[in-house]
Amino acid sequence: MISANVLKVNQITSDIALEIQNALRDSNNNKIYIATGSITGIRLLAGMGPKIPIKISNVGNVETNLKSEFISQGVNQTLHRVYMEIQTNVSILTPTSTMEESIYNQVLILENVIVGEIPETYYNFEGITSESEILDIVE
Repeated sequence: MISANVLKVNQITSDIALEIQNALRDSNNNKIYIATGSITGIRLLAGMGPKIPIKISNVGNVETNLKSEFISQGVNQTLHRVYMEIQTNVSILTPTSTMEESIYNQVLILENVIVGEIPETYYNFEGITSESEILDIVE
């Protein structure tokens, strides 16, 4: 059985979300400069022409979600992973339009290998389709 320290996990999740939110707030309304030729979408003109200032600003909040998965690792081992899914939305403000993008990332928080008892007998029935084949192997 696996149990988690829920208070600690919630504290870590909250701290990470706050740090991301603070970093986005501090970088809010930053300007980047893109060459006019790059905006046209024509590869030949990429990087050419005068630079146009583009503002990037944060919209909304940072959303976090924990995801847990168990993966079989042989006869008597199981791999347990806990991920944090992070999602936020940003707006890109250009002189002619505003684009919104959703940014998603998944970060591995912890990984455990759970070791069980070694069975005295192990049968791998993968790929066997009929019951008679299974009975022939077991007998």
